Amino acid sequence: MYGTRACGFLESAYYSPEDTNIPGHIHDIFTNGLPADFRLIGATTRTPDQIPPAIRSRCVEVFFRSLLPDEVAQIACNAAVKIGLPMTEEALKVLSCYATNGREAVNIVQLASGIAVNESRTEIVVSDIEWVVNSSQIQPRPKISLPPAPQIGTVMGLAVYGPNMGTLLEIEANAFFVGSGRGKLIVTGVVDEEELGGGGRVIKRKSMARGSVENVLTALKKFLAAASEDYDIHVNFPGGAPVDGPSAGVAMAVAIYSAITGKKVDNFSAMTGEISILGKVKPVGGIVPKVEAARQAGAKKVFIPRENHLSLFANYTDIEVIPVENLGEVLEQALAAPSLLFPEAKTMAAATTQGAS
Repeated sequence: MYGTRACGFLESAYYSPEDTNIPGHIHDIFTNGLPADFRLIGATTRTPDQIPPAIRSRCVEVFFRSLLPDEVAQIACNAAVKIGLPMTEEALKVLSCYATNGREAVNIVQLASGIAVNESRTEIVVSDIEWVVNSSQIQPRPKISLPPAPQIGTVMGLAVYGPNMGTLLEIEANAFFVGSGRGKLIVTGVVDEEELGGGGRVIKRKSMARGSVENVLTALKKFLAAASEDYDIHVNFPGGAPVDGPSAGVAMAVAIYSAITGKKVDNFSAMTGEISILGKVKPVGGIVPKVEAARQAGAKKVFIPRENHLSLFANYTDIEVIPVENLGEVLEQALAAPSLLFPEAKTMAAATTQGAS
């Protein structure tokens, strides 16, 4: 007696209940279902495009994010203790800036420990870790910090660079008045074309960054007193990372607006969202890892499209997630307050009040 059992029912274009040539047990499976008292769980490091579509369509896919620096540091510390050669705090900090997974962290510790043993030392130091990462040509983890103070033309956008992994995307803009209708647009720092896929199937994708900037300039017309065509506008993406363009629309709009008006941008804010030519903020992908990236960087508020807002954001206490529908809402809240723009203003106001009393 199994009691109540879950059953999985099968479908096939080749099965016919009237076909007498099909064995009886096959008829029974298609009529009564196949007992399903288990769930098959598989794990792989393959990318989704390397898995046959027929298998993917029958699976619930769960993507795990890469380890955070402090998690990598904990793994490395445990490995060093197990070997019997503790690491200095400085060495552990350098390792966490390079290793992106546990296996890589353990390999670095093992190689570094060999150097320490050969030199008759009892701990792993910074020079050991640096020798390993430089000899192995390990690239540092992508890390972008918030600006130390409000700045003109510098905005922190948000991007996704791996499964459930978000990162800050620094965007710079500069504007120079050149005369009526004589301005030109320059976009630099983006990868114009990248190849996607593998296994004999390669897709080439061109960046839409320049087209997105043009959409932004159209949307900004209603917010700017002067015409953007009167300015030479230079938009730069430091780092040369692949940028698709549309999802950085809000950040580009704020950066260009700041560059033209001279108003500084709040350095504790980050933002993502596509901008339509009417100034509406459109939804984008990877919203949860993007918000998490803003939290990890220490941002106090993050602007996201209203259509991307999730109920789980209400549980965040260390960052304010602000859903917006149009560009005007972002410009109203993302620019630094007057007291931040001009610190002396607050002091002067206080002195005036005291004198009046």
